[in-house]
Amino acid sequence: MADAQDAVLPNSAIPIARASKRHRVVQQGRIVLGPERLIACTVRDLSPQGAKIRIAPEHVLPETFPLVIAAHDLRTVTARLCWRRGDFIGVTFEGEPAA
Repeated sequence: MADAQDAVLPNSAIPIARASKRHRVVQQGRIVLGPERLIACTVRDLSPQGAKIRIAPEHVLPETFPLVIAAHDLRTVTARLCWRRGDFIGVTFEGEPAA
């Protein structure tokens, strides 16, 4: 089984190499699923290219979704779901890298 720190595509056992190291953080986030549907989450690891997020496992997520991250500033990125294990998901950011 792949290490929890390795990003793995669904239906794949081959880890994906990261472009940069993720930094441990604890930041509040919101996954946007519609104009009036937000899911609270916690961003646990963060890099300019992606993140590891804690979310309740009963939530069904689309392949891509807007993710609002509250840090020193408030920013929204388009996230692509890469893997899911229990309470955690791994995402990559599409478009411009997050700061």
